[in-house]
Amino acid sequence: MKDRVLICIQCEKTFVFSVVEQEHFISMGFDEPKRCPLCRKNKSKAPNVKGARRNNDKKKYFRRKYEN
Repeated sequence: MKDRVLICIQCEKTFVFSVVEQEHFISMGFDEPKRCPLCRKNKSKAPNVKGARRNNDKKKYFRRKYEN
């Protein structure tokens, strides 16, 4: 196995997918990454807007229901 150079689907920059990472991904049953490490990191930090709204709606519902 050799290091592979992949292209990120988000920022279109190249990144190295090392042998150690390849072995780790295979052992976990994952496919090769499509995003570079930086884009993967930023994707995981992105807020889930729909989830936030849903939680706020639940809070409003329970406040109205039990404040009476």
